[in-house]
Amino acid sequence: MQYTVTVDDTSYQIEVERDEAQGWRVQVNGAPVAVDRVEIAKGHYSLLIGARSFEVFVRSVPNDDGGDGQTFEVLLDGLPRSVAVADARRHALAGLAKAAGDHGEATVKAPMPGLVASVLVATGETVERGQRVVILEAMKMQNDLLAPRAGVIRAIKTAAGQAVNQGQPLLVIGDAEAGA
Repeated sequence: MQYTVTVDDTSYQIEVERDEAQGWRVQVNGAPVAVDRVEIAKGHYSLLIGARSFEVFVRSVPNDDGGDGQTFEVLLDGLPRSVAVADARRHALAGLAKAAGDHGEATVKAPMPGLVASVLVATGETVERGQRVVILEAMKMQNDLLAPRAGVIRAIKTAAGQAVNQGQPLLVIGDAEAGA
């Protein structure tokens, strides 16, 4: 099966086939990649990609754009990523149907259970895409949560020292023009 996987702003062509002898055969942009995975718990995986090992947390998020693909929040090496997956045909059709834009509200959610170490922004503050907005302590590590888009902080739904669950909203980013 062929997919287009978009991580942040970079797209990859992924082909995945089930191989009875080796488990999975994966090609990324035409190059073969050795991949093995073990599910540790729901949404928590150990991945072996080539010779590198990764601990990954994955959470499915609803598509606000009405697209046919699926979007995930992925925490990899302590960094949150937005990952959109669509089969190749749907991706091509979506590219013809709409132009991308950073409009509307985006909610930053906890990618895993943890303790909010610090909220680095204030309501009304302008942020850039990729800017650190919250530091979450989880699994004895501090994880920087980044703004998924540029905009203005509309609401802060947490505070330093608060325990949070996976998927819990932490803050909301809106358009700079809205409410200006």
